[in-house]
Amino acid sequence: MSAFDSLLAGLAKGRDWSLMGDSDEVRKLLSDVYDERCHMGKHHKDAYQVRVNLQKADDAASYAGWITADNEKSGPYQGTSFVWFPGSKGSVAVLVIGTEGFGADTGILGRPGHARRLRALSRLHKGRVWVKPDLLDISTDVPDPTSSQWPDIASALKAYSRVVYAATAVRGKDDGEAVADLLDLFFHEHHTPLTGAFKTRWEHRMTEIAGAVFPAIDEDEALSILRERRFVILDGPPGTGKTRLANRLADRVGSATKVQFHAARTYEDFVLGLFPRPTADGLAFEVRAGDLIVANKEAQTHEHVLVIDEINRADLARVLGEAISLFEVGEADRSVRLPHPIDGDQHDLRLSPKLMVLGTRNTADRTIARLDIAIRRRFAFVEVWPDLRAVEAEGLDFASGIFADVIQTFAEYADDDTLRLVPGHAYVLDPRPELGPDGRLMRVARRVRYELVPLLRHYLDERLCGAASENIAGLTDRIQARLMAP
Repeated sequence: MSAFDSLLAGLAKGRDWSLMGDSDEVRKLLSDVYDERCHMGKHHKDAYQVRVNLQKADDAASYAGWITADNEKSGPYQGTSFVWFPGSKGSVAVLVIGTEGFGADTGILGRPGHARRLRALSRLHKGRVWVKPDLLDISTDVPDPTSSQWPDIASALKAYSRVVYAATAVRGKDDGEAVADLLDLFFHEHHTPLTGAFKTRWEHRMTEIAGAVFPAIDEDEALSILRERRFVILDGPPGTGKTRLANRLADRVGSATKVQFHAARTYEDFVLGLFPRPTADGLAFEVRAGDLIVANKEAQTHEHVLVIDEINRADLARVLGEAISLFEVGEADRSVRLPHPIDGDQHDLRLSPKLMVLGTRNTADRTIARLDIAIRRRFAFVEVWPDLRAVEAEGLDFASGIFADVIQTFAEYADDDTLRLVPGHAYVLDPRPELGPDGRLMRVARRVRYELVPLLRHYLDERLCGAASENIAGLTDRIQARLMAP
């Protein structure tokens, strides 16, 4: 049995662990776990100290694990640590901040990538890993609905609940992967290299984490949301396949009207307007139904979706006019009075409950005004993020490597605004897959050279990347180097 397996077995026993109270045995086991897992260089191992405070009393706040070596040998400490709290019929493995504050680990906790990796792990473990919304928040306790699902560690929570920022319950060997992920992430963040099979595992895991940094949207789920909510916007960075997804959803609905919004789009185009018509006597004006009314007529007898590509490129308040009040789910009887009659003398417009509106919005375009609150609240927003799996499915290591680097760099260093710029997977997919595998590498390389790199350069030239500018410049240089490699 490996040292880690022995540790895991002990954690699963919780307070009943046979080693409980024998501090020397626990210290030796933790040292063995490090030795089998991490680089044996003195510089690396000396960066940590083993802290053991395991007591037999049920009401004692017991814990044990690794903290950074720049702390005192006992008493309160600073910085992050990996420890576990033994409880009833199991333990809770946690990443926790010392009660003396952040110390030298402020940079780890404040860097966007640490929190995003943890949230990606939570997705990979289907919520079994809990992550605090704000890692720097040391005034909020672990929520009761979360801690109630763990083994009973009431004494530890009473003392440390506010400084725990990631945790997973440990009741058996099935929890080993989550424990290993938190432990290896702790070592990774402190620049301690893993060795052998553990290094290989973590490199593979880092790729999986990169793929899970952004929440995936399932097409079936998106269709369900559209049918349930009726008014939906697919929201995301460029190249993430928003338009493609919108078209697939429209095809599945089976009936659609598709329009493109732009700055010249008007109320008369979208709702209703007067348009000149030549006659024998000169000009006459006729009432012409816009896209919304046309789509609404189609929806009288069957499901119909109005697809609006680049919905935020038009001034929505002006384009929608009084019709905005009709975009209310569950209020089919609501109507508005139009300025001109439709279908003869009919002035009232009421949206069919079978009409759905599906828009796409590019979050990277900073030249476009944000949606105002009145409009935003009438739509459900489905985020569409880059998908590493789509790139890996093409089986081209060149593309997968570049795109993993793109995702990891943006996820690691970009603030929330800059993250909305992250290029999507379309920038590294074969633009002409119908031509077959021959020449695929050349086609993808050209796409990277003439589309992805210029986009990143544009971000940098326009100073859109904030504090991540240096890191994104480095990413661009690495991509350029890959393009030049034989």
